[in-house]
Amino acid sequence: MEHVTVHEGVTYADRPAGEMKLDLYLPERENPPLVVYVHGGGWIAETRANIPEPEQYAAEWGVAIASVSYRLQEAPDGSDVKEMYDPENPTPRGQFPDHFVDVKAAIRWLRAHADDYGYDAAAVAVWGASAGGHLALLAGVVDDVTDLGDAFADKVEQTVASDESGAVQAVVSWYGVADFTLTDDVEGIIPLLMGGSQSEYPDRYEQASPVTHVTPDSPPTLLMHGREDEVVDVEHSRRFFDALDEVAVDAIRYELHDLNHVWVESVEDIESERVGMELLAADPTHPQSVYEATHVETGGSPDPLVADLPPAGPEAIQRFLERTIE
Repeated sequence: MEHVTVHEGVTYADRPAGEMKLDLYLPERENPPLVVYVHGGGWIAETRANIPEPEQYAAEWGVAIASVSYRLQEAPDGSDVKEMYDPENPTPRGQFPDHFVDVKAAIRWLRAHADDYGYDAAAVAVWGASAGGHLALLAGVVDDVTDLGDAFADKVEQTVASDESGAVQAVVSWYGVADFTLTDDVEGIIPLLMGGSQSEYPDRYEQASPVTHVTPDSPPTLLMHGREDEVVDVEHSRRFFDALDEVAVDAIRYELHDLNHVWVESVEDIESERVGMELLAADPTHPQSVYEATHVETGGSPDPLVADLPPAGPEAIQRFLERTIE
């Protein structure tokens, strides 16, 4: 594997709750495009270390990779999600939309410091899994945090590298949450995020949903989801794909048959995302269905997002990135 330069624990924002940091992996390539990784963990757990082999994929794909921390959800005493809360996790905590505000701040900070580290500020993709998939999708379809919606107007502020754009040129989502209105829970992590149930705050649920913000200007998107996902139903990726297709934005969706969250067969087998790519790559013949939305201007010819449709896994992501941010 070629040499990759690693910058760990780089501070991109100083919040009242603490410093927000990122890790940056740079391949031996002049001015590579940038992939911003957003980890999962139910918006409340895990750290930016929850990423599949960033040095390996920075080298193999020829991209810079930044794995970013974001403020995790606080869990009040007596909360029914307390079992997800790790008091030893050093990541600062807050309340949604702090998670999204931080991801956007990291993107702007990375764009502002592109010349310092040597990657291409004009070619940025965001990739996330599960809760991180939600934040990645939202970062793709909402350019400015202040555009999230009036339900959160008093909760968002753009203070980090505010002169830079937070827009991205492509999105990769692994089993990301796309539509909060699919849930009617009155307890659990989503009501905690939204400050209450959907019946109490319908506007929050709608405006926090990436699918709400899809427009013809949304970036091309690669979606991968297990059909038997019991944590984030595959319907989330289906709805997001259909919304992109409806407004003529190119997208591709992989559905892996019989697989649950994090590419396992049973929720009891779920491990961290660090092994997610390894699980995908281990069985490239696993049954899967692929759906393409490729839109052609009048007189043009089709230009698919992923040439020859390799199995879901690192090669498919690499080809998508080559098509969208190279």
